[in-house]
Amino acid sequence: MSAAATFATVTARKAWIPLLTVGVATALFDLLFWECAPGLNMLLFNFCVALFLKQRYGWSGLSVAARFGLLGALVAGAMVFVHNSIISIIASVIALVVAAALAHEPLLRSLFFAGLQAVASFIMTPLSAIAGLDRLAPTSGAPRKGWRWFKLGVLPFFLLLLFTQLYRAGNPKFDELTAGFMDAFLQLLGDFFESVLTAHTLFLLFGAVVCGGLLLRAMPDSVVHLEQRLSDVLVRVRSKRPHWMVPLSMDPLERERRMYMILLVAVNLLLVVVNVIDIDWVWFGFQVPQGFSLKQFVHEGTWILIISILLSMIILMHIFRKNQNFYWRSKGLKTLATVWVVQNFILGISVFLRNYHYISFHGLAYKRIGVIVFLLLVLVGLITLFIKIRDRKSLFYLARVNGWAAFAALVFLSTVNWDGMIVQYNLRHWNQGEIDVDNYLEMSDKVLPLIYADIHKVEAQMQEHRQNQVRWVDHLDIGAFRTALDAKRDRFVHRLENATWQERNLADLRTAEGLEALAITN
Repeated sequence: MSAAATFATVTARKAWIPLLTVGVATALFDLLFWECAPGLNMLLFNFCVALFLKQRYGWSGLSVAARFGLLGALVAGAMVFVHNSIISIIASVIALVVAAALAHEPLLRSLFFAGLQAVASFIMTPLSAIAGLDRLAPTSGAPRKGWRWFKLGVLPFFLLLLFTQLYRAGNPKFDELTAGFMDAFLQLLGDFFESVLTAHTLFLLFGAVVCGGLLLRAMPDSVVHLEQRLSDVLVRVRSKRPHWMVPLSMDPLERERRMYMILLVAVNLLLVVVNVIDIDWVWFGFQVPQGFSLKQFVHEGTWILIISILLSMIILMHIFRKNQNFYWRSKGLKTLATVWVVQNFILGISVFLRNYHYISFHGLAYKRIGVIVFLLLVLVGLITLFIKIRDRKSLFYLARVNGWAAFAALVFLSTVNWDGMIVQYNLRHWNQGEIDVDNYLEMSDKVLPLIYADIHKVEAQMQEHRQNQVRWVDHLDIGAFRTALDAKRDRFVHRLENATWQERNLADLRTAEGLEALAITN
């Protein structure tokens, strides 16, 4: 065999392998997800994609970021099987997409650019598939000529069809002339597409795009080149002027420094007053005064203070975006900025304690947990902002580190059975008349055994609600509540009986076992 023939054979083989991998993955995607809810299928699919990527690049060929992403995808996929929560499904999808992008481009460092790479991959997958078919076609003979004429004819055909319809719409005589043939042709074409493009076929095409985006390396290095221009450390770029020109004055930079000094002194003094009040009021011995609106104190006050912290961070990022980082007279400005960061951190703790007091009074809920997680990420942002000011870090550094912090938080959230935690906490809560009993029925099916086991506690909470001057829950009768709970149980039992093996998960299994142990039957 000649060298040219050997090269052609190797090239064709290299072209076939990715397409075959995508084909196998698409078949697996169809087997696992067609008409199936998330469950065991998410874990199996994530594991197989991770296996494909590891097989292609090898463990040593995966960057630390890619390994971390794959680990997050596997953990989140496992949590879909264990807890079957919405947050675990979201985390599983995001982690898998990010991990695939990082695996294909090992030089990527940030989640933002990994997301751009993933979007580009999904967009380019159909185009890559067409290009791949073109490479796989024989180099000569009738098949090659047929493929060439097919490609040449597709675009003119659809353009001809488009213009024919436009001319028919614009010219009644032409419409009358072509009506019989075109209507019959369009009916035939519609019947063909209706028989070929079924719901299952469209799902297969969707699966092929998903698997292609995850397993094919589209637009190599294009996004990487954008990210490579960015660095964690700020570098001072001096503007060189011809020797015969007058050097630029430092007056604009000095005026900017003085303006920001005045601003930071003022806001620091203002925030000192706010923090002293909060420390004295919220941190130690906090009690809810008679007639005091704890809801306004937390709901509106918390978000206003969080917005103030975010605004403070934006202002500091603006101040230290360029030359103020290197100006020799900016030491005092950096000191004031650091004090403001520390004070905002203290304010963040006060906001956390507000939410804690609200939970202590009204019980747990998704949004209250979400506020805590969001606030923790804001505090991480403040720490990284302090490092940026101290060590002259770039905005890219802030985006990269905080992006990974958000990724870790998302994966962590998938590992906890939040529904069970919320219901258990609220059922044991001391302030029975302030617990949202309606929320019990809005929780996922996994809390059914908990509610049935402590139905008397729900009834006690309803009794306390009936003593309130303002009644803000709908369920105040335990009989009606039990009827709604039984209907919820019946829907769960029906869903479990009709579930496929792909949809199975430990959460449903534990729920069924719990109901059986309590002898709760239809």
